Amino acid sequence: MSFSIGYSAWLLLLCPLAGVVYAAAFYYKDTRTAEMRPALKWAMTSLRFLLVSFLVFLFLSPLIRSAKNTIEKPIVIIAQDNSASIVAGKDSTFYKHTYPAAWDKVINELSGKYDVRIMSFGNEVADSMSYTYTEKETDISSLFDGITKRYYGKNLGAVIVASDGIYNKGFNPLYAARAIKSNIYTIALGDTIVTRDAIVTKVDHNPSAFLGNTFPLQVILDAQKLQGKTSTLTVTDATGGKEDKLFVKPIAFSSQVFHLSVPVQLTAKSAGLKHYVIKLEPVEGEENITNNRQDVYIHVLDQKQHILILSNPHPDVAAITESINSTDGFEAETFIPDKFHGELNKYCLVILNQLPSVTNTITQVLQSINQLNIPVIYIIGGESNLSAFNQQNSGLKISSYGNRASDAEATMTNNFSLFTLSDDFKNYVSQLPALSAPFGTSYLVSPSLNVLFNQKIQSVTTSYPLMAFNASGSAKLCIIAGEGLFRWKLQDYLDHKNHKIFDELITKTVQYLAVKDDKSFFRIHCPNSFKEDEPVEMDAELYNPSYQLINDPEVNMVITNSEGKKFSFTFNRTSNAYHLNAGQLQAGMYSYEASVKVGTELYTKKGEFNLTPVQLELTHTIADHHLMYQLANEHSGKMLFPNQLEELPKLLEARDDIKPVIYSHISYSPLIDLTEHISQLKITN
Repeated sequence: MSFSIGYSAWLLLLCPLAGVVYAAAFYYKDTRTAEMRPALKWAMTSLRFLLVSFLVFLFLSPLIRSAKNTIEKPIVIIAQDNSASIVAGKDSTFYKHTYPAAWDKVINELSGKYDVRIMSFGNEVADSMSYTYTEKETDISSLFDGITKRYYGKNLGAVIVASDGIYNKGFNPLYAARAIKSNIYTIALGDTIVTRDAIVTKVDHNPSAFLGNTFPLQVILDAQKLQGKTSTLTVTDATGGKEDKLFVKPIAFSSQVFHLSVPVQLTAKSAGLKHYVIKLEPVEGEENITNNRQDVYIHVLDQKQHILILSNPHPDVAAITESINSTDGFEAETFIPDKFHGELNKYCLVILNQLPSVTNTITQVLQSINQLNIPVIYIIGGESNLSAFNQQNSGLKISSYGNRASDAEATMTNNFSLFTLSDDFKNYVSQLPALSAPFGTSYLVSPSLNVLFNQKIQSVTTSYPLMAFNASGSAKLCIIAGEGLFRWKLQDYLDHKNHKIFDELITKTVQYLAVKDDKSFFRIHCPNSFKEDEPVEMDAELYNPSYQLINDPEVNMVITNSEGKKFSFTFNRTSNAYHLNAGQLQAGMYSYEASVKVGTELYTKKGEFNLTPVQLELTHTIADHHLMYQLANEHSGKMLFPNQLEELPKLLEARDDIKPVIYSHISYSPLIDLTEHISQLKITN
């Protein structure tokens, strides 16, 4: 503790000087104190001198400087693999009972010296130590990504990862772990012994096919220690509980490590959701027959709708085309404007990228689009002819300074109701990169324009539309007032390792524009397929006779599995529609019937969907201890086995780089506050 003042140090001389002057004024040659005894007079003079000097010192705003030290223990993270492959071997009882007790003992010992944080991982990362081993997928890279983001700049001493090293989601953990600057210790779980096993490793297929067409399945087979044995590969149509064998092929395992790719051609004979079972007959001596089977679901569609994209080569077009072609029922065809000589009436939607342009006004194409009432998407960019665009009666007119552009980020509006976007999308919009939008002196917006995104320019949210829809004319249209959509797709992959967010926007935009208007008052929006380990979610919309969205009545749904078991649900209300999260269901085919009563009218909707089983954890069950060794070795750690857990505390304690960190916090407080506090204590006492 020390003192300092907020003024020059020489002013401290004023304190005793003021004390001397004040004391002298009272006691030096003062007739009132002339008869006072000398000892008392000097004592009073001294007290008055000290008091006045101290008061003047307080006027100089003296501060008390104090330092407080805080000791932060080193953080030790313990992450447990909770995937199903851990208990796929013979020692499952050990991992469910003995192993958790051993960890409890080690964690209690470590907690005395370290700040222990526990986690478990599989498909996702959780802040708890779980030993249920129910996760269907393993993503070790997401564990390291999460640790890097959450503990950046912290006193992270060590990361302890207990896993069998098998990962089937994300990317190589060795690369993900390089961002972690602390030590990594690994606990090698699972069994590395190779057993007899025949595996249907993978079935590559398209999610949809078209009625009457032939579609392929690519079946990947693997086998271990089955040389000289034989089996039979069958493909069966199990739709509706039937067992119709469509493909049979004998398989002879010709080597100890066997691999074979088998092409299968099937014919879509009827429309609807089809369930196919691909199976290898078990071989004598196999210990794991769960991975001998794969179930796939394919949606057979009556017809495919075609979408025309007119554009000069541009990365936005490539991104949009890929998303459209991954959507059931749609196929995109791309042409350079001068090279297109086809008939427009075969297309359900036309996308014009920076057309009409400065060099090509595509007058004939625009006239045909208007005559045929074809929905259209205008993407505006640096090559767009804004004068020609403004003549299209789209509901938006832009006045711009030449070819100047501004970076415009997307911000969602609150009143968009043409279709529903997921919460994941809404929460992610603010992280999308900026598009290059025309730098406009004015954006003249028609009342009929339904705006999805406004432009956010330099942290200011404007009223300029970035993406908007108009359905007031003879055909629906969409305007994207900026180029650079491909950056949204790249950012989505960078953050999520997939394109789900970008694909959701393109898919729902295309479906809204291209699909013929549904004039029904009650509508259900449900995907055809879900993964077994993800929740079943769907949306519902209810309209009054004026086709205005309402959500006062209660919407109920009954979901029925292939065995006839029924599950009842009630939709939750959103701002103007409905949403249902039915949670996770078992793999298989399901039908549903939704109902809502409006006055005396009862509306119902029926449909079907499937849950694809996730069997990645049971496909390959041989532990990868080499990966666990590499993780530890590259981060100055050590690989241990479950029976060596008690060695961990000694290994960590022996390290010189896992030590507490002392943080010093210096604070300043006025001295007068201390004196007031002391006075209050005296009064209280």
